[in-house]
Amino acid sequence: MAKVKRPEAVTDVQRAVGARIKWARELVVPNRAEFARIMGVDRSTLAKIEDGSRPPSVFNVMDISHRLRVTADYILHGSLVGIDQELARELIRRHPELLTGNYTATVDGTHQKPTTQPGRKKA
Repeated sequence: MAKVKRPEAVTDVQRAVGARIKWARELVVPNRAEFARIMGVDRSTLAKIEDGSRPPSVFNVMDISHRLRVTADYILHGSLVGIDQELARELIRRHPELLTGNYTATVDGTHQKPTTQPGRKKA
């Protein structure tokens, strides 16, 4: 069976989820290989999740949120509600775009403002 390409919107969400995981991981466990070992996954699997080329499973999201002291809402939506205040402040300091949610993660880990199509309003 032929593999169906994911819609670009899904890919953008996957990249944003990976970026938020990476941002929190860099603050709590700076070494990716160490965090992968703690999680019991291969380093390359964690790298693919963080760069957005592989979606985390629901079990990954639960385990990552627990180990990084963030909520699943932070990972999935960028919400800072319910996160340790010190960690939330540092995330905002390093990534102020979390306050607006106004970013799109790219494959190289950089972020850009979302584009809108002519005649369409931003949601």
